[in-house]
Amino acid sequence: MKDWVTFIHFIVLGLSLAAPIGPMNIEVMRRGLTGGFLASWCVGLGGLTGDVLLLLGIYFGLGDVMRISGVQIGMYVIGIVLLTILGWQSFHHAFQTKDRQDIVFKEISPKSAYMTGFMISIANPISLIFWFGVFGTSLHVLTASHSVVFSVLCSFAILLGLFLWNLNLVCTIHFSKRLMSVKVMRTIMILAGLCLLGFACHFSYRLYNLIL
Repeated sequence: MKDWVTFIHFIVLGLSLAAPIGPMNIEVMRRGLTGGFLASWCVGLGGLTGDVLLLLGIYFGLGDVMRISGVQIGMYVIGIVLLTILGWQSFHHAFQTKDRQDIVFKEISPKSAYMTGFMISIANPISLIFWFGVFGTSLHVLTASHSVVFSVLCSFAILLGLFLWNLNLVCTIHFSKRLMSVKVMRTIMILAGLCLLGFACHFSYRLYNLIL
C-alpha cells in the first residue's frame, strides 16, 4: 500500500511540473490554435522526449555537468533565442490573420512542432532546475529506501503525469477553439507572444546575473 502511495505521489509530482504556465504550455496552446491537434500534440511529445533525456542524465550523473557555468550560459542563450523567435512568430501570425480560416487551418510540419517542443524542454532553465534539483533529491531519497526497479517505475510515474497533463491541455484547446471567435483567438495569440517574450526577458536577466 505504501508503495502505491509513493507511485501516485510521483504521478502528482509530474503533474505539478507540467501544470504551471510556462514556455511549454504556452507553445502547446499556440500550436493548437494555429496548427490543430497534431501540431499541438507533437510539441508536447517533443517536450516529453526532452524530459526523458534529462531524466536519463540524472541517472548517469550529469547533474555536475549542468552546474558548470559555461553549460548554463549556453542553455540560457539557446532558450532566449528560441523563445524570442516563438514570441515574434505568435505576434506576426496574430496580426496577419484576417479570418478564422487563417488561424485554424494553418499547416505546420509535425516534425517542426516536435523539434520545437524538444528544444524548449532541454533549453528551459526552469525544467533543468526541477530535474537536477527537486527530482534529483527525490530520486536519491527513493533509491536509499527502495529497489532500483521501483525507483525506475516511479520515474515513469513522473513521465505519466507529464503525459496526462499534455493530453489534457491538447484536447482542451482542440475542442474549445471551435467556440472561440477570431477576436478571442487573436487575443490569445498576442498574449502568448507577450508571455514567450516575457520568459525570454526573464532568462536574459538571469543570464546577465550569471555572467556577472
